[in-house]
Amino acid sequence: MKKQHLIVVVAIVLIGFTKPDSGDIIINLTEIESTEGEIVFMLFAEEEGFPRESSKAFKKGVITDFNTSASYTFKDIPYGVYAVSVFQDKDKDGEIKSNFIGMPKEPVGASNMTKMGKPSFKKCSFQHDGGTKQLNMKFIIN
Repeated sequence: MKKQHLIVVVAIVLIGFTKPDSGDIIINLTEIESTEGEIVFMLFAEEEGFPRESSKAFKKGVITDFNTSASYTFKDIPYGVYAVSVFQDKDKDGEIKSNFIGMPKEPVGASNMTKMGKPSFKKCSFQHDGGTKQLNMKFIIN
């Protein structure tokens, strides 16, 4: 009987020391110029669809209540490589409006992007490998 108790105690201790295989990713968006519409946060786990196709995002979140800053948390995300894109959907149609040459007409941003340019998954990707990951972002095009 003592041997069984010891095995149970050891198992509980070992479980307590194992590293979780997922965590949260928090996106903090600042310098928002307009409170019109909603902000769409998209988390991509692969290149396909990045940065525009919300249907190909690993996870998607939408917030409607924001001011000059906004925050969204992707919960329990498995560790791995990801990229984030955001846009302000001013008319709430679920799409990024573009002009005739493909330039966005609504505010957009992507992880690791600090200036204009076409975001690629490789350029915008980051490693999520422990606990909570926080990203601070701004719209590239306002």
